[in-house]
Amino acid sequence: MCLRRDSISLRFTAAAKVFILFGDPVAHSLSPVMQNAALQAAGIDGLYIPWRVQSAGLPAAFESLRGMENFGGANVTIPHKEQAFALVDTLTKEAAAVGAVNTIVARGGRLLGANTDGQGFLRSLQEEADFLPCGKRVVIFGAGGAARAVSFSLAEAGAVELTIVNRTVERAQSLAEFVDRETGVSAIGLGPDDPHIPARVRDCTLVVNTTSVGLGPSDPPPIDPALLRPGALVYDLIYRPRETALLREAEKRGCRALGGLGMLLYQGALAFALWTGQTPSEEAMRQAVVDVIA
Repeated sequence: MCLRRDSISLRFTAAAKVFILFGDPVAHSLSPVMQNAALQAAGIDGLYIPWRVQSAGLPAAFESLRGMENFGGANVTIPHKEQAFALVDTLTKEAAAVGAVNTIVARGGRLLGANTDGQGFLRSLQEEADFLPCGKRVVIFGAGGAARAVSFSLAEAGAVELTIVNRTVERAQSLAEFVDRETGVSAIGLGPDDPHIPARVRDCTLVVNTTSVGLGPSDPPPIDPALLRPGALVYDLIYRPRETALLREAEKRGCRALGGLGMLLYQGALAFALWTGQTPSEEAMRQAVVDVIA
C-alpha cells in the first residue's frame, strides 16, 4: 500500500507496525512526517499516525494498545504526559524520575513508559546554541509534562537556580518542590503576576517556554519582552510556527533565540531507537520536517 503525506510517500503492508501520537491537539505536530521518514529510511514496514484524544478517553486508548499485536510504539504530547505516567505498566529510570511519559514502548502486551524530552532538550542546547546549563540561572514558563522533563534535566546538568512560572501557581510550586527535593537544586514556583518575576528574568541566562502559548498565529509572548536581557538565550519548545512571537521579540532585544525543532528531532530519534532497536537517519528526519515548514 502507498499513501502520500506532505512530501513523503508512505509504503507499508497489511502487516505493518503501527506507531501513534497521542495528544490534544495533534494537527500541528510534525512528528508524523518526521517519524514516517525515519521508518522509510530504515526500511521498516510501519506507519506513524496522529490520534487526537481528550484526557477522559486516554485510559481506554492506552488499554487498546495492550491488545494490538502490531503496535509498534507511541509518543505522548500536550496535555497527556503526566496522565500517561499513571497509565503504563513499567517506567524507565528517566520517566520515573521526571514523573511524565512522552514515549511508550511495546513489551509483550505491556506498556513501558519512557521520557526522551530531557535528553533531547539538552542535546539541542549544546549542539544548536553551544549552551551548557552548569552554573546557570534559568526561568521556565509552564509546569506540565514537558516542563518537568526540562526542569529535571537542567537541574541534573548543573543549573544553579530554576524559576518556574505557571498560570496556576500551585502547579509551579509543586514542580519547584519536586526539583528541589529530587536534585537539591534551588527552585521556586511563581504565578504569572508575581512581583519577583522581572528580577528573576533579568538575572537569568536562559528562558524556556514549555507552554502551548505561541501555537496560535495571534498568540502573544508568554512573558513581557521588555524583561528579556540582551545576550540571554530564549528557547521556545514550540516548533510550528518556526518563529513564535516570543522568539521574534527576543531577537529584537538582542537575545539569542532558538525554536523547538532540534528538541523535536533529538527526542524523536531517541524514541525511534527505543521502539525499533535501530539508530534512525536523523538526516532524513530533519529534511522531512524542513520540507514541510520551509
